[in-house]
Amino acid sequence: MKRGIKITAVLLAILLAATLAACAGDSSGDGGGTPPPSTATPQPPSGGDTDEPPIDPGFDYTGGLPDGVVTLEPITLKVYQYALDNQSTDFANLWYFNELEAETNVSIDWTVIKEGEWNEKLNMMFVSGDYPDLIIRPNNSLNIEEYGVEQGILIPLDGYIQANMPNYAPRMEMSKDSLPVLRSSDGKMYYIGYMSAQGVNHNANWFVNKTWLDAVGKDIPKTIDDLTDVLKAFRDQKPGTGENNFPISAGGEIYHQTNGIYTYFSMFGVPLQYFVYAHIDDNGTVVFPGYMDGFREAVEWLNMCWDEGLLDKESLTQSDDAKNSKVNNDEVGFITYLRLINTAWANPGTIENWVSILPPAAGRGAVVPRDIETEFPSYGAVLTSANKYIPQTLRWLDKQFETERMLVATNGPAQPGAPIDPCLFINDDGLYEVAYIPDDNGLYNYVPVTQGQFFAPGDYIFNTFVMPPHRIERYESSVDYEAAGVVAKNSYWILTRFAKPTPEEATQQSRYYEDIHTFMRERIASFIMNGVTDASWQAFIDDSKGVGVEQYIETYQRLYDAYLLTQGG
Repeated sequence: MKRGIKITAVLLAILLAATLAACAGDSSGDGGGTPPPSTATPQPPSGGDTDEPPIDPGFDYTGGLPDGVVTLEPITLKVYQYALDNQSTDFANLWYFNELEAETNVSIDWTVIKEGEWNEKLNMMFVSGDYPDLIIRPNNSLNIEEYGVEQGILIPLDGYIQANMPNYAPRMEMSKDSLPVLRSSDGKMYYIGYMSAQGVNHNANWFVNKTWLDAVGKDIPKTIDDLTDVLKAFRDQKPGTGENNFPISAGGEIYHQTNGIYTYFSMFGVPLQYFVYAHIDDNGTVVFPGYMDGFREAVEWLNMCWDEGLLDKESLTQSDDAKNSKVNNDEVGFITYLRLINTAWANPGTIENWVSILPPAAGRGAVVPRDIETEFPSYGAVLTSANKYIPQTLRWLDKQFETERMLVATNGPAQPGAPIDPCLFINDDGLYEVAYIPDDNGLYNYVPVTQGQFFAPGDYIFNTFVMPPHRIERYESSVDYEAAGVVAKNSYWILTRFAKPTPEEATQQSRYYEDIHTFMRERIASFIMNGVTDASWQAFIDDSKGVGVEQYIETYQRLYDAYLLTQGG
């Protein structure tokens, strides 16, 4: 699957079409402090009223700020920042944000929360009543309906966006398909979108250590039987050069969408992911992954791997860093991961050992969860009711949507004078292009990468930027997976983002989700370590009902049916 094709707007358009068709502040206790009269934001129109229009024509959404001015006086914003588990980004000392502070007079009081703790700590914050001014890059589990529409903790931004975000607003309008997604059930926008239109249709990719494969005389595995045979050869012949030998490994949380044990269920036709414990099958029926044909077979196979020394027994608990260290030490033979280029696989020769393959499949075929990284936004930032500097906050965010600054945030410096040599340059066609990528995920030492702001519809980004090799790699794997028919027909995004629950439904689904998420992690781990008997399987079925699986699925079926009606279905 390694190819040297050049990415083009035409190729991306083909994939985007296929994907869409398949889917039919101060740091004091109150989070804002008491600002001086000259900078304090007047009270906006109240949130949570479904009869109130999104924009009040009589309200000054600029707060009296002149065009182009972020703030008249220095301010501090209290920020909750989502952070990747496998990176150690020092946001408070990041070159990118230091430069931004010097230019805007906005300083940040950071509270950085790793993705594994994000949901728990975010929920605790909402319960506590002590809100930050701004939440950056909240993942897709943020309950906008409950905390925005119903409780008014998150504030609607419609009028503020038009008045204070000259970079973001026109790009948002450029992406017409994103507008319904950005709006909640009351018709208002409670968040700034994050969009990177790259034609990517799934998260995890499957990789095999080709050096090991050649050493044991095996071909690339295409079926589960092939894979089992390969893994046993890896175990018995120990072809690696490292101290240990792990035929198959995983890392990060058990449920991680690219590195965790959950990814291996796809090989058995179960597109398990943790964003929502529901799958829309090819017939339009919403089903619980734990009830799907193939789920029991998957945990039985994983238990066999556990018992027979094929699965790294630290896979249920080890960090992604620990797993990557084993890969770098040539101790692993088979794995799922995001990509090969520009990752933590940093040792010389490591990447060359590995090749990307299609997921080896059981008899019913592989089904990988369909992601949508096309023209549909995820969460970039939300503002809370504690924020006394709403126009200033949005202008600070909008600075990050300036074309060069936005590309710098994800790819590294573009001009001399930064702590490292420029990573970007403008080519002869007037497009930004990557000059080089720092080794060992070094970008995270200087810029936020995917943890910052980015909003780039296809028509915008493809006329601005030449995709770097690691982005092309993900695009090419998406083309291959689509052509092979292994990506689910319907995306889970339909349930997490497009379906519009009422605030009451959203609150109830959130409560069911937390119980189901805990239940699934614990039972899957138990099945892998202890095996599956008829009695333990029946207990799984019975106990799943006790945590609300049936009601959870029934609600999503109703929401999906309602969504289809809005699409003419």
